[in-house]
Amino acid sequence: MNESVADLPSVLARYAAVVKGDLELIAKERERIRTDIAALQDQLRLLDDGQAWLEGLQNSMQPPPGAGTSADGVQEEGAPEAVSGEGEAGKEPVPSTAASPRTASGAPTLRDLIVDELRGRSQPCSAQDVAATLGRAHPGRRIKEPAMRNALESMVSQGRVRRVKRGSRVFYQVAGVNAAAKG
Repeated sequence: MNESVADLPSVLARYAAVVKGDLELIAKERERIRTDIAALQDQLRLLDDGQAWLEGLQNSMQPPPGAGTSADGVQEEGAPEAVSGEGEAGKEPVPSTAASPRTASGAPTLRDLIVDELRGRSQPCSAQDVAATLGRAHPGRRIKEPAMRNALESMVSQGRVRRVKRGSRVFYQVAGVNAAAKG
């Protein structure tokens, strides 16, 4: 037993050295991770700035509400619109008498499909609901929810569609339909 008591200081010294080494490794790893986080935050800031700039550019390239829509969702000059936007305050939008623009293949544009779907609903609905319904109705078309949301927001800015907020959720309906549902 005297030997084990005599070895106690050397065992304690070894453990102290291991603990000290582990603490140094942890400190180095924490510093490396902090450096990585700072670099990622810088990259995220650059991406956010780039996205904001590109969105501003995209918004500045939006044609006036009187232009039609092509297959890729880009407005074509001189093409008729399916539904005009809301006019003066208190007036209902006037549906266009011209035919809806079509793609080169004769298929309706995504925006036309959205307007038709929203017209067929009595209540406002979410972008997810519209995307799911159109996805089932048109299995040959790739209809993704982010593209749906972008198209809906673009049509809101044109006055073709109205945004209805209920709490934190956002719903959409054709402009001029069910005005009492606003809010």
